[in-house]
Amino acid sequence: MRYCKNCGGPLTKKDKKCPTCGWDFKTPIQNPIGGFYHRSNGIIFSTLAITTAFLPGVGIILGGIGIYMGIRDYDKKVWILGIIGTALSVLSLVIWIIYGNKF
Repeated sequence: MRYCKNCGGPLTKKDKKCPTCGWDFKTPIQNPIGGFYHRSNGIIFSTLAITTAFLPGVGIILGGIGIYMGIRDYDKKVWILGIIGTALSVLSLVIWIIYGNKF
């Protein structure tokens, strides 16, 4: 079950706004330290994870950040791209471990 990040009220998958406080999910959330979360940051990390898949350590870290941001912002596209980037990086790491010494 999902919960509203503004008031903590329960949400269903169909909700576009919080039924408790009326918060629209497309508006940025106030960061407790100051400033706002920006939904576009997750797409940057997820895309970088895919493009740096040949550097396994970097790709895995960036993919993990992309997955986290996708979950945090309820953004399925960012979440999927983060998983793809992480998977490609893990595959690259396995290939490097198996064939790295033969080249």
